[in-house]
Amino acid sequence: MSTPVRTVTASSGRPTRVTVLRAAAGLAAAMGVGRFVYTPLLPLMQEQTGVSHSDTALVATANYLGYFVGAVALAVRPSGARSRALFRASIVALVASEVAMIVGTDVALWSVARVVAGIASAVVFVYCATAVVGHPSAGVTFTGVGVGIATSGVLVVALGPIVSWTALWIVAAVVTAGYPAFAWGLPPGAAPPSPGGGPRPRATPSARWWTLGAAYFLEGVGYIVLGTFLVAAVSAGGAEWTGPAAWVVVGLAAVPSPLLWAWALRRRSAESLLTAALLLQAVSALLPALVAGPVAALLAAVLFGGTFMGITLLAMDSALGLGIPRAAAALTAIYGLGQILGPLVVAPMLGDGFRAAFVCAAVVLVVAALLAGATRRRRYQ
Repeated sequence: MSTPVRTVTASSGRPTRVTVLRAAAGLAAAMGVGRFVYTPLLPLMQEQTGVSHSDTALVATANYLGYFVGAVALAVRPSGARSRALFRASIVALVASEVAMIVGTDVALWSVARVVAGIASAVVFVYCATAVVGHPSAGVTFTGVGVGIATSGVLVVALGPIVSWTALWIVAAVVTAGYPAFAWGLPPGAAPPSPGGGPRPRATPSARWWTLGAAYFLEGVGYIVLGTFLVAAVSAGGAEWTGPAAWVVVGLAAVPSPLLWAWALRRRSAESLLTAALLLQAVSALLPALVAGPVAALLAAVLFGGTFMGITLLAMDSALGLGIPRAAAALTAIYGLGQILGPLVVAPMLGDGFRAAFVCAAVVLVVAALLAGATRRRRYQ
């Protein structure tokens, strides 16, 4: 879920604490609820509509495609990341896309709605992130992602047993609208300064850049398998409530993770921490695949929630010194491609459950960790 926010420098008008909180509310709506509520709702939708695993993977891919399109569009036209009108229009589109999910049970309709949600969430995410650049507590903004994820899980745990999947989408739309009601007045970030100062851009990407890019692409593939199917996998192995409850844990673990990884980054290299985070995420994929029971599911949720935002932070930090023009934007595109491909790659493995898909994700994440480690160990010219 990374975005090209690191290419923007501190604004001349210093963001305030209220700005940070408003941006956090925007991220809670765009990422935690608007984009990822589909994950805890997925088992209920399958039970009540009979939609297949392969179809749900296609719908998930549509959302990731939309996010990729939105992020790349903002990378090409960075001024869009500072457009308050576009920000507000995206909030409205995000809420409307959730309401559209109840119009029918047509996979094509769902896919269109999720494409719109992906584009809108990318715009809101980038706008909110750029609005807080330069504030010493900017990391607090990114805790909003975990807050929103936890909220979406709580909704399904509390209401799933008593209402239909369509009613839950309406409730999710209301909640999505509630968070940005506070974020509605969020001022835009400042435009980046004219070129000059700082490291001179390299004419061509280095070998280290390509290695980091490959690692981050594989993270996109592996992470999104967990982000899409973790709840369904946990629910399939126990009581229905256990899956959404695991998603609540993912959100709660994600809340402090940006602050904790930023603290660790002051003491260790980004590449070393990135390797460790990817290995921990690989463990989170293996646990539900190989070990049954609530303890394994809980640990998997903690490890997944505690790493995915940190990996974004660490990858972007590692890219800062490479001197490639718009390196963060390029990483965003690479990551987005991985997210698009992830559900499609594992869709043929879902016929007999989720074990094979999760093992595949773990292998991909281990390879990503090895590549991340190579960026630290080798000396590149």
